Amino acid sequence: MENILTDQELIAPELPEQKDPSTSSLEPGWYKVANSDDIASKSAIQIDDFPTQIVVWRGEDTVLRALDLYCKHMGASLACGEVDENSIRCPFHAWRWAGNGQCDQIPYAKKIPTKAVTRSWEVSEDGGLVYVWFDKDQNPADPDGKKFN
Repeated sequence: MENILTDQELIAPELPEQKDPSTSSLEPGWYKVANSDDIASKSAIQIDDFPTQIVVWRGEDTVLRALDLYCKHMGASLACGEVDENSIRCPFHAWRWAGNGQCDQIPYAKKIPTKAVTRSWEVSEDGGLVYVWFDKDQNPADPDGKKFN
């Protein structure tokens, strides 16, 4: 008899505590999270000084991307993972996450679970600084929004 796990069984029921950004009192805007030089090509950093913990990485294409910090599979910090092409690979079981929050590869699986999705964050790079858009009501990023350093 073949052991087939459901989507629900493949996603961790409990993860490390991800701060709830909807409880933040920060106003909507672009928040500085790093200097551009802090994130080399194909590297990732963990950001804790934000309304929630995130990972920011620079893909092979030099574009910056950001997701919630913890992998939805088993809760590993994605900042400890490896940048693979333009996605980030979890250090525990090698699930690979694209910048849009979709799991785009599981090396040992025939199918990616439909619940393998995490929150993505808009990133902007300007004048050697890296900004991430925050709006506790989850309104789309405003390219001309206020910047906070």
